[in-house]
Amino acid sequence: MSLTELLIVSVGQVLDKKEIMKFDELIEHYERAIGFNSTVKGVPMSEENLELCKKFVTDIHDCPRQDVRIMYRGPRTSTSYATLRKDARSFDVYYRPR
Repeated sequence: MSLTELLIVSVGQVLDKKEIMKFDELIEHYERAIGFNSTVKGVPMSEENLELCKKFVTDIHDCPRQDVRIMYRGPRTSTSYATLRKDARSFDVYYRPR
């Protein structure tokens, strides 16, 4: 059984039918992050996607939610060194244990 199939079985059972299409897209973003430090990479910005990714990462790493970090991607304002949440077009999710 591949890693992707195992993830669908373990995490997919928790999701209701409304979120299954988003979960399938989430698997694509998970596979895109292979070779990077992030667990999920390039997810389009929305509150639903953010919550789904946080749940996904906590289930994969079997960790508390406080160990999940979000990096927002998009244009930076002239006065900051990082992308602000309000300006973000996408985000990456990282697992960093404390």
